[in-house]
Amino acid sequence: MHTWDIKLLEHFKAIYELKSISGAASHLGLTQSALTKSLKKLEERLDLPLFHRHTRELEPTNAAQALYPTLLEVLASAEDFSSRANQIKQGMQGHVNMACGPLIEQIIGPLLLKHLTQSQSELKLRIRSGDFKTLSYGLINHEFDFLLYDSGNLKDLNEPERFAITPLARMPLCFFAAPNHPVFSQNMNPFECNWALPSIPVRFKNILPDAIYGQFLKAGIPQYQLENMGLCIDLAVEGHVISAAPEAMIHAHLKHNKLKLLNIPFTVESQFALYTLRSRKLSNSAQIMIRQIKTLLKPL
Repeated sequence: MHTWDIKLLEHFKAIYELKSISGAASHLGLTQSALTKSLKKLEERLDLPLFHRHTRELEPTNAAQALYPTLLEVLASAEDFSSRANQIKQGMQGHVNMACGPLIEQIIGPLLLKHLTQSQSELKLRIRSGDFKTLSYGLINHEFDFLLYDSGNLKDLNEPERFAITPLARMPLCFFAAPNHPVFSQNMNPFECNWALPSIPVRFKNILPDAIYGQFLKAGIPQYQLENMGLCIDLAVEGHVISAAPEAMIHAHLKHNKLKLLNIPFTVESQFALYTLRSRKLSNSAQIMIRQIKTLLKPL
């Protein structure tokens, strides 16, 4: 089996597309002699003629025409390989690609970016948010250095043995509304009110006590399901809905009496976890970023 030289294939591609040794040599920055030798070497390896040389322009043989589509696929794969290698290299040079769920992005994202800008860190960070399955596939394909998501998604992993999973923080969710909301001002039953919940807390309904879960179902809660937790909080501050979030996200609103906690007799909590690949060694930059995330999560 031949070990193909990518350069030989690139030279063949240029000659094929330009139909000229001199034109291809000029395009590649090579001498005509060097390019002619390269073409001859490839033809010898293939034991196939690739061009007819009896015309002013080189005319591809039937073999060359048949090989050209495969050639493009091989070169595209090689380019993809180089791109992946460059991503790994960037990670070693201070670039960190982090993926996380919508909830933890809204909690840790602002804190992390504030820290990086204030500390004048040389680390460069890219954050990607999305659904768990998409992000976990991205982690397997080395699109990300690590993934932060709720640990309740373990059951959704196709190959859980490939992942190392480290619990990071447990955050109880609190339920709240504006102080002038009817649930307080008129002592209204909260299950008769409109609720706006971000998509993450909605999943926690399946761990509620049966009696409470039944009330949620009967009332059709949440009436409004949003991806953005900040928007849910804003709607609650304006007195339109009841909502839920980790207390760390509404601490300032509680302090300034813009929100008030509901006394609901059940506890729901979110546990965030760090997902990494067992087969991949994290770059120093990624390890530094993870340590910083753990530090920022401790007070929460």
